[in-house]
Amino acid sequence: MMILETQGQPLNLSLTLGAGQAFRWRKEPGNDGWQSGVISGQLVRIRQQEVDGDLEFWCAPGPDGDVGELLHRYFRLDDPIAEIYESISRNDAMEGLVRRYRGLRLLRQEPWECLVSYICSATNSVGRISESMENLSKRWGREVRLGDCVRHTFPAAMDLAGADVGELNREIKGIPDLGPRVKAASQEVCDGNLDFTALSENLSSQDVVRELKTLNGVGDKISHCVALFSLDKLDAFPVDRHIADGLRRMGFSGSRKEAQDHFGPYAGYAGQFIFHHYRTDGG
Repeated sequence: MMILETQGQPLNLSLTLGAGQAFRWRKEPGNDGWQSGVISGQLVRIRQQEVDGDLEFWCAPGPDGDVGELLHRYFRLDDPIAEIYESISRNDAMEGLVRRYRGLRLLRQEPWECLVSYICSATNSVGRISESMENLSKRWGREVRLGDCVRHTFPAAMDLAGADVGELNREIKGIPDLGPRVKAASQEVCDGNLDFTALSENLSSQDVVRELKTLNGVGDKISHCVALFSLDKLDAFPVDRHIADGLRRMGFSGSRKEAQDHFGPYAGYAGQFIFHHYRTDGG
């Protein structure tokens, strides 16, 4: 077992993994706090220590040390979180959400898996998105084991590009044309037309959103989700019904631009607090 030190930073593991931004984390049976997920081909079992908030983890195939660096990046422990919380607390309502859900953090996900997960999110619940992502992984991914825990890596773009559309549709829960959308995105990656590194390093969030929206079935919400959750564009601001409703209850019009202008360069963090609160507690 390895330890990832959080160095006193606010990180609530259960809250962060359950906040509806990533879809392949599972709570393990029992009340000991372990969860399992697959990141960059590594099966990770993880839980948080109660006393100091550090993270205990096992991984396979390893080595553990490299995975510690991977998890540090995944949980965005390089973010200036105190500055972020202070920056977005620009009204009483948001200050209350930050206080109530202290330790909620954004995740830095793998862009390819993140894109597919949000393509699968169209008209779907979190549970059905999770089921779709597991189905794709079991069918086209690689099995990884850690003791009795068995999971699968997320399939590469080339694997899904070569998949039969009918089979994709059977594995993805939701509207019938999600399979063709995933296959088309896969082909764009394989052809070199979609370069996630270039999007992350060279473009603004507005330009990233514009590029992603050229993909079949990718609109404003999906492109902002991918920009925020995997491409380091922290001013990106996905808007769904939960966030739009939350913004209106907080006295805003519900528009993306108004929220971005108000919350500033870390608007995406504000959006995640709003989404979690109004999705789970209903305001």
